[in-house]
Amino acid sequence: MPRQSPAALAKQASTLPYVLVLAGCYQYVPVEMPAPGSVARVQVPVVSALSDPTAPPPTVSVEGVVLESGDTIVLEVLERRRVGALRELVRENTYRVALGDLTAIEVRERAPARSAALGSVIVAGAVYLAVSALGGRSGSGGEKPGGNGGRAAQPPPGPEE
Repeated sequence: MPRQSPAALAKQASTLPYVLVLAGCYQYVPVEMPAPGSVARVQVPVVSALSDPTAPPPTVSVEGVVLESGDTIVLEVLERRRVGALRELVRENTYRVALGDLTAIEVRERAPARSAALGSVIVAGAVYLAVSALGGRSGSGGEKPGGNGGRAAQPPPGPEE
């Protein structure tokens, strides 16, 4: 197996944050009523005059912090949108949805098993990168092109010797 260059190893290491984001340490658990302050994802049917009356209505997923729960669920949703290279717009919306209109309610919870698996992957990746980076640096002590076996060059004997 050929040795990887440091640039290739750096490229692999730079993909690590993306893997961490995709893996996540959360799971969504279906509930009947979310507690205020929790992060919930709700499925809301979209009713349109153009939709087929015989087909089930399509749904949209909305995720946010639950402000109130009861007959209606009030969600605070942050929407982020990039404008140009250096600006980002953050808009805070509040949605009120009647409990009877929802098709699903899920609450975000920590997933300890995923966290442990993610930690194992991080440690294994760090060990792999360390071994790959250090594996090519161990010397063999063999003959170098200079022919002195890797020893420092000795100055020629002077007239006093």
